Amino acid sequence: MQEGAHDTAGDAATAEIRASYRAVPYDSRPCANSTPARIATIARLMGLDAPEPSTARVLEIACGDGGNLLPMAVHAPQGWFVGIDLASDAIAVARAMARELGLANVELIDGDLRDLPSEVGSFDYIVAHGFYSWVPAAVRAVLFDTIRARLAPQGIAFVSHNVLPGCALRGVAWSLLRPHVAGIADPVAKVAEIRAMAGRVADAMANQPGLAAGLAQEFRDVVERETFALMHDDFAPVNHPVFLRDIAAEASDHGLAWLADADPYRHPAPAYGETMNAWLASAERMEREHVIDHLRMRRFRESLFVHAERDLGHPLAPEALAPMHVAASNSTVERHDPRTPAPPARDRSPSSIQRRLIARLVACHPSSEPVADLAAWIATGSGPGSALAAPGQAERLLLSACLMQVLVPFAWPVDIPRSAGERPRAFAPARWQASRHRWVVNLRHESVRLDDPVQRRLLPLLDGTRTRADLAAALEGLAAGSGTRVAAVEEHLAHFARIGVIEA
Repeated sequence: MQEGAHDTAGDAATAEIRASYRAVPYDSRPCANSTPARIATIARLMGLDAPEPSTARVLEIACGDGGNLLPMAVHAPQGWFVGIDLASDAIAVARAMARELGLANVELIDGDLRDLPSEVGSFDYIVAHGFYSWVPAAVRAVLFDTIRARLAPQGIAFVSHNVLPGCALRGVAWSLLRPHVAGIADPVAKVAEIRAMAGRVADAMANQPGLAAGLAQEFRDVVERETFALMHDDFAPVNHPVFLRDIAAEASDHGLAWLADADPYRHPAPAYGETMNAWLASAERMEREHVIDHLRMRRFRESLFVHAERDLGHPLAPEALAPMHVAASNSTVERHDPRTPAPPARDRSPSSIQRRLIARLVACHPSSEPVADLAAWIATGSGPGSALAAPGQAERLLLSACLMQVLVPFAWPVDIPRSAGERPRAFAPARWQASRHRWVVNLRHESVRLDDPVQRRLLPLLDGTRTRADLAAALEGLAAGSGTRVAAVEEHLAHFARIGVIEA
């Protein structure tokens, strides 16, 4: 949860929340699906118009230290970005980052959501990431009232939330661990005991039959989660998972309609079987989503909302993908083994074509390719008379791959250098973050980890003013010998290019 509003229970509750955030600051990281470009892509796949991201007005509720909002502002200098958060310390960090990045298109407000100034106006996109499920009912009502009042007529709101039934499994861990640490006031000590007890329970459950063995993983996840996430997400004073149909009904009461998920998934799916897929095909939309959430035991959603009077478009359509672009997902790149050769061109089976497609997109990662080019390539490679050569079938294949998170769709091209220039320059927000965090934002607005301390020292230096020799000299003391340092610089620059933080 990112702190952004308080309940009417009084100043004591607000003071407690502020104290917890001072003790354990919330690390607000980029959420790729919350960007205007991603939201607009989903809307256009449904046949809806969406505001132009490059000039959009964006409000982020509970913006924290700006880790999600400010990189968006860097990408869209002609846009306007407003962030509000109740955590004064976090807003101070966000303001420092905005100042050091020279951002003139940002306003950061230290305050309660209910006190959002009227003069900030309306917004094309409103983002509330990590907020809804972690505030009381009265504040959830304020959230939807704010969206209704401040969202432009054609605007789209992004609201992430915990969802049932998947969170019911996580709730087993919460129900045991919450009372166990209820008497521990110090946040750091509380998290330490949560981890210790969760580890003991996981070990004990692993030796039990049936459901207990499966639940052991929930407790292992608690042990592995980061401190800020445990403190402010799992064990926040409020943690309110909901069924999708219930949050949709709540939004409807405030004049809003659920549009889609910013992270859509494939249905029908082969794993569901023919009988279930046939039923899903004929089911009413919200009932279908409700059943699929049970089939997948989904525990988190990134819901998109629009004004209730808007047309809700149509299901994601292959033909809508035709003018777009796609790229390999990070998980696809991680799974891909470059040592495995792609099938020969003479092998025109659908599975071989898919493997060659993945190899092609992995090769140009993190950039995208036009769907039109890929569709023509698929049709040519499949040969005359092939099902994939029929009109629209290549787009259907590509959309299916997107819904299975093999590929990522983009309404606009993504062109990221695959190697660094003579004087390497990295994405400015990533440079700023590298000296402060183990993670940085890349040019696709994704969070990537930098566990290597040398990389965290090197990345802030990539401002376009230094040669490789300059960078090698900066590594003195971290690598033995100038030749070794130069080789190390090249290796690190190649890694930075692969993760998508190199601009030039």
